Amino acid sequence: MPDQSRRNPQVHQAVLDATWELLVTGGWAAVSVDAIAAKAGVGKRTIYRWWPGKNAVALEAFLARARSTPPPGSPAGLAETLRAHARHFVDLYVGTRLGALLCELLGAAQSDPDLAASLREHWFLPRREPLRALITTGDPDLVLDLVFAPLHYRLLTGHAEVDHAFADKVVTAALLAHPAG
Repeated sequence: MPDQSRRNPQVHQAVLDATWELLVTGGWAAVSVDAIAAKAGVGKRTIYRWWPGKNAVALEAFLARARSTPPPGSPAGLAETLRAHARHFVDLYVGTRLGALLCELLGAAQSDPDLAASLREHWFLPRREPLRALITTGDPDLVLDLVFAPLHYRLLTGHAEVDHAFADKVVTAALLAHPAG
């Protein structure tokens, strides 16, 4: 992410708010640097000075909104912690604009390696790391993939419901398949 020390905080926030509003009202197709600049009341040069393009602005707008609902702490025990995080996933993404935007960002990341790297660095890895530390045996990344991949898959495809009951089943199945301490 670009250096924010030279940004005017009010203009920076106006750009993020404009991007979010465009995403909410018109979806991914409504977002362009021209549209963001017009809605925020800034020049395109301001946006390009701070971000490489619409994908980076959309990611930052997503991160700002999603971080306002931090993941749960660590209840007693690994299973309970994984269950709490899986349920948090359901609450944060299913049927919400954040969920739709996450799907759109993941889609855009398939053809934008910089966006893919930023998603990993600024969203996925920071959310996985505290959970990895709780897994004391086996392969922590495999356990986390077994829990979160089915949730993401159902969110992306919409082929079946994603709810707390499904999240609980996924955690149970993942820990049965790969006991993790």
